Amino acid sequence: MPVEERKPLSVMSKICYGLGGLATEIYWSVLGAYTNIFLVEIAQLPPLFGTSVVFGGRAMDAICNFILGPLIDRTDTRWGKLKPWILGAGLLVAPVYILLWYVPDVGSEGKLVWYIVLSIILMFAKTALNVSSRTYVMFLSPDSLERDSATAYRGIFSFVGITAAVAIHGQIVGAYSQAQIDPCAISNDTGATNGTNGTMDNAFLAEVKTGYLVSAGVVSVIVVACVIAVVFGTTELRDISKTSRQQRNQSLVKMLRAVWTFRPNVIMLMIFFCVQMILFVLLGAAVLYVQYGMDLPDQIHNSMLAFAVSAVISVPVVGKIVARFGKRITFMCCQLALIPTSLALQFLPSRSAVAVLIICVLLGMSGSAGLFVPWTMLSDVIDDYSLRTGRRLDTWFFSMALSVLSLTATVGLGLTTITLEIGGYKAGACFQPESVGTSLRMLVSIVPAAFALICVGLIWKYPITEDRRRDIKEELENRKTPSEEDHTLNKEGWEGSNGDVLHPGYGDVAGILKTSNEDEVLLSPESDLSVLVECKETIL
Repeated sequence: MPVEERKPLSVMSKICYGLGGLATEIYWSVLGAYTNIFLVEIAQLPPLFGTSVVFGGRAMDAICNFILGPLIDRTDTRWGKLKPWILGAGLLVAPVYILLWYVPDVGSEGKLVWYIVLSIILMFAKTALNVSSRTYVMFLSPDSLERDSATAYRGIFSFVGITAAVAIHGQIVGAYSQAQIDPCAISNDTGATNGTNGTMDNAFLAEVKTGYLVSAGVVSVIVVACVIAVVFGTTELRDISKTSRQQRNQSLVKMLRAVWTFRPNVIMLMIFFCVQMILFVLLGAAVLYVQYGMDLPDQIHNSMLAFAVSAVISVPVVGKIVARFGKRITFMCCQLALIPTSLALQFLPSRSAVAVLIICVLLGMSGSAGLFVPWTMLSDVIDDYSLRTGRRLDTWFFSMALSVLSLTATVGLGLTTITLEIGGYKAGACFQPESVGTSLRMLVSIVPAAFALICVGLIWKYPITEDRRRDIKEELENRKTPSEEDHTLNKEGWEGSNGDVLHPGYGDVAGILKTSNEDEVLLSPESDLSVLVECKETIL
């Protein structure tokens, strides 16, 4: 029977899919920007303990990508392949995220164990949510342009998530950080800095801890609401999900080799590493840089907000530039613009609030492409692989990309805590040595600029040009989708929708079934049905 023509992907479906980006970014941005300062100042862990928490959680994140990718790929339920994972992971993230901001009274070693265990659990849920929600775009539509549009929506909502994270967390925690009970503010007003360095008292810490927990509760409610929108506001195409069933019996090593040795994907993974290294270094050290490198603790939330708002506004502009000049050229120009902008962080005069806000706006504009253009490029890589091999490994490609991101987060956030240790950071102290600010300036300027330059070279080598992308789209459209026929016939024999030959060698049967009017041919007296009898006996 003829296949019903698919309707174009609606704007509402794109919005609901995009909310998945908000769900992951709103809590991930708070973790990326405030984990270091929370562990060393509020939880009062030594910097090396903070590094252990960061590395322990992120290492688990990378491992989970290798575990959960195959599990998700083999999932097939009446509710779909990915929706059960999106809903389950989203509901698990919320309570664990709240507990992560609780400070138990168990000593430094006990706190270390507490945060490592919770980080591992959170990373498991976060990985499941990220892999399933990221891969979900491939199951929304078979059309690459519609998927690119949905990915752009997710990019916009990702930056909305960053903005919301900065606004919600910053305002709530700021409301609980009252200056009248802040011993650091008191000693500064009275000038009591003669060779002494006060520490934060219990009353101040108790208020700030409460603020972190309230913020975590609000963020968790938003995460759950967004996850529900993704699950119930979109439709997962089941005919597409069926195409990955053929991989169930393949070995893990074979599947990993297929993904890691596909040349366009190798270059794409290196691009992901560079782009995310820039993002995680900037986000992980931004709060500390503004506070200690620029001596502007009162401008922390404004600076983060300026970065996020400018990025949100820039995403539609970058999308139009991509449509006009292509992904490679647009992305390359954005990375080139990022180099002088990040280097400027090294030379900004201290306590210059206007200069900090201007640079944050420019960083948001040049960095906006990093949260959605690489993911649209990965979609092209998956289509190219499907065209070349006839197999779909959507979940595997996305899970490997996310494993690279996990590795990058580990290195990026770890660099921040190591920089604090090198600079001589003192946990809980009201005033830090000048060397801390100097170390942070070097981190947020030199490292992003270096990786942006490397990224430019990788994009230049990226093999999927705009012409190649159009060719891939045309060839895939010319192919029959898996839902058109459960089985097709070729000259080699009867093939299933997964490409496996069920019975070879019956080219004459193929000729009969490929006739325009199959029913009349099969029932006509001239048809030789003996070959079908032989086929049946052979199969049985």
